[in-house]
Amino acid sequence: MAVDVIAYSEEGDVLLELVGLANDLAGHTGGKSFAMLMAGGVADPGEFGSFVTGGIYVVKGVPATQSLQEAAPYMLSEVARRHESAIVLLGSTRNEKVTAGRLAAKLDATVATECSSVAYEEGRLNVKRLSFSGRAETSITLSGRYVIVCMKPRSHQKAERSTERAQVTQLEVPVPETPVRVVEVKDKPASSIDLTKAEKIVSVGRGLKKKEDLSIIQDLAEALGASVGCSRPLSADLEWLPEEAHIGLTGVQVKPKLYLAVGISGQLQHLAGVKDAGTIVAINLDKSAPIFGSCDYGIVGDLYQVVPEVVRQLRALRLERR
Repeated sequence: MAVDVIAYSEEGDVLLELVGLANDLAGHTGGKSFAMLMAGGVADPGEFGSFVTGGIYVVKGVPATQSLQEAAPYMLSEVARRHESAIVLLGSTRNEKVTAGRLAAKLDATVATECSSVAYEEGRLNVKRLSFSGRAETSITLSGRYVIVCMKPRSHQKAERSTERAQVTQLEVPVPETPVRVVEVKDKPASSIDLTKAEKIVSVGRGLKKKEDLSIIQDLAEALGASVGCSRPLSADLEWLPEEAHIGLTGVQVKPKLYLAVGISGQLQHLAGVKDAGTIVAINLDKSAPIFGSCDYGIVGDLYQVVPEVVRQLRALRLERR
């Protein structure tokens, strides 16, 4: 039996990655790739039709008083039931993991989140997912008429545009009344920080004594041409840096070529966010800090002495190269 693959995400870049994966999977399942878009959402249906082989579903009907997380499972279940069997792909983001759980209940489907890779073999879907705060990878097999998979962002190449355009189907899905009501929507202030795309990151932790000392870290980042990140306490507890700078299991997961951890002990929750970094360099006063067990290069020393010296050396090197 052919199995179709349906991609959905509220985020444009993630959706393109999921469609790329859907196209690859459909080549093995004997089915076609589809995408579901919300009317007025993240992508133009006409343009997006050139990325899939099966079709585009454009869904209307999200009441202004309901959240997208309440409505999306109803819409996705309606789309999925139009297929005899389907794999539904979502992003492993905070909102879409909630959507996946509710959708699984509606479809009586199997579901896996935090997935890093997926392959279809002999009628079964084999996935690898992160566990133990990202320190281990588990292989599991999913089966059933409907299977739901939440893929970690940046785990697959984006879809490539083709010369053909798939059919666009307009749907209006009634969403039942729920006890949850949206009473007001406020735009979140735009942030210039996007650590997921940074090639170099200087990240700071509780080893920094006061907010004013962030200038030391910023000097180092400037000398390296890097972005500034932090561990959870500096953004969530002390509010020295915005939440977009928080790297870790409950923050952003990054994949820079160079990650410099300054004054960060290296607990599992933080290391889960940097496990895909190319090279990790640690500076910490505590020689027994866990970060030294996960870094490529380590300096045991006081950041207030080490960082200014590193900055001085980098600036001198830059002058020599001019």
